[in-house]
Amino acid sequence: MEKTVTKRKIFKRSLKGELSDFMLKIFSIIIAVIIWFAMSITKYPTVNKTIVGVPVNFSISGTTAEAKGLSALSYSDFTVDVEIQGMNYEIGTYTANDLVATIDTDEVTKEGTYKLDIDVKSKHSADKCTIVSVTPATKEIKFDQLDTIKMPLTVSAPNVSAQDGFTLKETSINPEEIEISGPEKELERIDKVVAQYTDKLLLNDDMTVSTDSIILYDADDNRLDSSNCTLSLSSVDISFVVYKKITMNLAASFSNVPPGFDLDSLPYSLSANTLQVITPQLDAEDTEDVLLNPVSMYDISKGKTFKTEIDSILSNGEINQSGEDMVEIDFDLSSYETKTFTLKASKIDLVNVPDGKSASIDNEVISNVTLIGPSKVISKLKASDLTAIIDLSDAESTGSISHELIVYCKDHNTVWNIGTHEAVVTISDSTAAPSTS
Repeated sequence: MEKTVTKRKIFKRSLKGELSDFMLKIFSIIIAVIIWFAMSITKYPTVNKTIVGVPVNFSISGTTAEAKGLSALSYSDFTVDVEIQGMNYEIGTYTANDLVATIDTDEVTKEGTYKLDIDVKSKHSADKCTIVSVTPATKEIKFDQLDTIKMPLTVSAPNVSAQDGFTLKETSINPEEIEISGPEKELERIDKVVAQYTDKLLLNDDMTVSTDSIILYDADDNRLDSSNCTLSLSSVDISFVVYKKITMNLAASFSNVPPGFDLDSLPYSLSANTLQVITPQLDAEDTEDVLLNPVSMYDISKGKTFKTEIDSILSNGEINQSGEDMVEIDFDLSSYETKTFTLKASKIDLVNVPDGKSASIDNEVISNVTLIGPSKVISKLKASDLTAIIDLSDAESTGSISHELIVYCKDHNTVWNIGTHEAVVTISDSTAAPSTS
């Protein structure tokens, strides 16, 4: 029991000693602060200190400059170095955050360039802080009336071209317009805005590139300084569209050709046998065989010329590059003659009569049938040499109809009929009357 009491007394004395040591340390710190404060006041009453990197605040809100619509051109944020003086205990711990730097714009009343003072003060109004120096002490700023205009964009890509066998069809830009803000007088000088792309490209396919080179020009193609202007775009996309070059080999085509007629015997010529065309089909063959619009054999006679519009034979976005709008077909029929006959109904064959139907010709003869062909053939041609057919595959009902017939000569495959001829045909059910065919 006595030992326990003794231990408690020892513990209390130890605890009291530790508390005394702690209080002594606190007291020492307080004494040190008091001594430092006293020395700051007595031995070092004022000090000079340089604060580096104080940000400068700039605003014309509520000023005469704002009221007159003026704006600062190409202004960018900056900082100043400030030397201050004051009581050590007040400014000794100052940083850039304890100072406020502003630009004095009171003298700005019209357009022009001003060298404006930079004012600095302490954020703490109770501190006696003197501004000794500010570096830089002034800032040169240009003020002007600002406006915004909208201009179309054009493209300059002098080093972009197409490979052999291809052509650079078109160049487009996206977006097509740009907004430019800046001094009114400088904006008035702008005549065009060019997006420039200077890389070298040799294309065989479409391609889109980007460029941030946007240049302003005056009416005399002089490059303008754009440092005082603000552009609504920092970059644009330029698209190059490539077409392939192809050669079209042209040939005539014919309709209403008599059975067995020798088309190679026709003495015709084309005003152009080939056409140079560009096409968006980049995998197209280098050459293409193309038939002109059909010429009806009924219309071919002496002195007749037939024209085909080139655009009518193009397709798939193809574009004619020949410089001609038409291709003409001329026939040299100087050694050809014509002869007129009367064709008997018995020389007309009815073919492709519909099933279950019968047909008969009401005409006895077909008059004024004119054939044309080489003189040596026409001179010997007789009416008995002629044959005609009427194709009734398109007949759908019974009754009397007028139907075109084709006249030809079985034994002479170089003659053809000029103009059209018709015969009246009666179609009936096969049980009503026998077919003449």
